[in-house]
Amino acid sequence: MADVIATDNLLTEVQRRTLEALMDIVIPADEARGMPSAKTIDLMSYVNEFANTSIKKIESELDSLSESSLKESNTDFADLKVEDQQALTEKLKSIQPGFVQITVYQILQCYYQDDTVLTALGMASGAPFPNGNDVPQGDLTLLDPVRARGKIYRE
Repeated sequence: MADVIATDNLLTEVQRRTLEALMDIVIPADEARGMPSAKTIDLMSYVNEFANTSIKKIESELDSLSESSLKESNTDFADLKVEDQQALTEKLKSIQPGFVQITVYQILQCYYQDDTVLTALGMASGAPFPNGNDVPQGDLTLLDPVRARGKIYRE
């Protein structure tokens, strides 16, 4: 029997806190419109299910952000003031144009699929056509030449 240990915690505590702070910068809450902050969604469950090839890159981007914060201000990214978090991310993006690109992409993908967000935007949540589509009845006599041709494949 293999000694495999499974966990639901894909991120370390520092990575999780960094991710939550970054998510709040990317999409902050908008009380006036009833829009939740991105940090309220379960991004890592979404990534684990739909984009698990991105997990290592997200971890790497979060570690890079955390290391940069410690280097710049001797403080964890999550413990910085929001203004300082924004300034640091903007600075890093100007130095490295693709900085946290995968993480931000997955945040946006997950956020705009969340039922709470869709409802706040006035859109129906769930499948776009849960009862299927009505297809107009066509003229099936158009298939007569195909039927008359007979089988053209091997069995």
